Amino acid sequence: MQEVDVNNVVVLPTSVRQDTVRTRVTTMIVCADPGRAASLDSAMGAMGLDTTVLAAGSQVREYADRHSPPDTCFIVTPLPDGPVLPLIRMLRSRGWHKVIVLSGHADARAVHAALLADVRAVIVQPDGQQSAQPTARPKGSAHLSERELEVLRMVADGQTNRIVGEKLGLSALTVKSHLARIARKLGSGDRAQMVATAIRNGYIR
Repeated sequence: MQEVDVNNVVVLPTSVRQDTVRTRVTTMIVCADPGRAASLDSAMGAMGLDTTVLAAGSQVREYADRHSPPDTCFIVTPLPDGPVLPLIRMLRSRGWHKVIVLSGHADARAVHAALLADVRAVIVQPDGQQSAQPTARPKGSAHLSERELEVLRMVADGQTNRIVGEKLGLSALTVKSHLARIARKLGSGDRAQMVATAIRNGYIR
């Protein structure tokens, strides 16, 4: 057994050791609308996430050249400096595994194209329908039923309430009821925030 010279052993304070082990979940918000960006940033901060906010695709490309990928990247369409799909493909090629697109328009072709570009999810939320409810810190012990998980995963895949209902054999009112229960459990009624919380808590991978 190799002997250790105890005179050369440095013992770090407890607080330092904990800080080196502790990791925080990082997110990026790419949004040209300052108000929407501020709202999402505030919501992510309330969930304890470290968030970087950018306003254009060119800024994202510059960031990708200099930094490692965040855990999750939210891109709110449209962006002011070009189409989103080439940006998504570039990010995916560099190891950005969780890219989520937030769109204000339920364009089936655009959603399909984004999914073909290997985006993690497409969330369709028409402008003006963002939840006005205050965001609470989610509880890690929140339990979602199998049906609620099915609904949440389909929402993350960009499905509207009507399509979710058709695929699961549910009425639109029942889908809304499921989403309301999910919102209460996760602490947010905003679709983007619900998906972000679900990813953070491991409900969606």
